[in-house]
Amino acid sequence: MKQVSPFPILHGTRCAGVVAASANNSLCIVGIAYNAKIGGVRMLDGDMTDMVEAQSLSLRQQYIDIYSSSWGPDDDGRTVDGPGPLARLALENGIRKGRKGRGSIFVWASGNGGQSQDHCSCDGYTNSIYTISVGSTT
Repeated sequence: MKQVSPFPILHGTRCAGVVAASANNSLCIVGIAYNAKIGGVRMLDGDMTDMVEAQSLSLRQQYIDIYSSSWGPDDDGRTVDGPGPLARLALENGIRKGRKGRGSIFVWASGNGGQSQDHCSCDGYTNSIYTISVGSTT
């Protein structure tokens, strides 16, 4: 069972702002990669299947350098899930062949399960050899 945020557009916009906020703006913030170009992939608006995940994780691999994924299994302290065979293959192909042979980078949110005593690496996306897991406390 995949987590679906009630505010997916707001969350994606906020994450994109952290990454690509322009330099020398009036908000006293600069993005981590302020010259970055960003785009969104709508994938959580229907049935989540291994095929949908694989297609999203392999979309335009020669043009997208970094895939930032803020979704994953339920963080309830009991659910352990991960990418299916097609999504695993998409991740592997991405790191081997993406970015014109330099390898795509897959960044994954470590989850929000601390309140349920869930360990942040207790899912197959964040502990995949093909992903970099990132978390926050606020």
